[in-house]
Amino acid sequence: MSHARNSLPAIVTLLIVTAFGLFGVSLVTRVGYLAVPAALGLPSGLPGLRFLPVGETTWLIALTDSAAALVLVALVALARGGFWRTWGAFLAGAVLADLLRGVVLAQTASASLGAYAGYVVGALVTGLVWGVALGWLAGLAALPRRREHVPSPPTEAGEPITASSL
Repeated sequence: MSHARNSLPAIVTLLIVTAFGLFGVSLVTRVGYLAVPAALGLPSGLPGLRFLPVGETTWLIALTDSAAALVLVALVALARGGFWRTWGAFLAGAVLADLLRGVVLAQTASASLGAYAGYVVGALVTGLVWGVALGWLAGLAALPRRREHVPSPPTEAGEPITASSL
């Protein structure tokens, strides 16, 4: 039970990236302003865990999205702490995943140095936005984690507890 409870943030993150893999394209088509990063050539949303390329994308981009999604899940799984540490790990994972996706998109587009920098900065911004927007879900999943409790040494009755006795 405690192993499942401790890996709950990773499971929630895996569900999020699977949902982005399955429904990410339909989400972008239904909510118009989410298509702005994709119109600029930037990664739209979090990386999706998908098994086939979407539309006219190449296998390289599909594999990069899946690898970036697994990087995000791994960073959240390695975070050991409460709400804020897990949210920060999700934020760092989202930024790292979008940077990876942005670099691959820039290489696929054969971008010049200025455009490459634009891809990297845009991926950094989109990673930050999505990390802040959805990282709280993984943070909430970290709340029921069992903390390691180190028992204090027993003291004699009547003896005051001092820093040296701990």
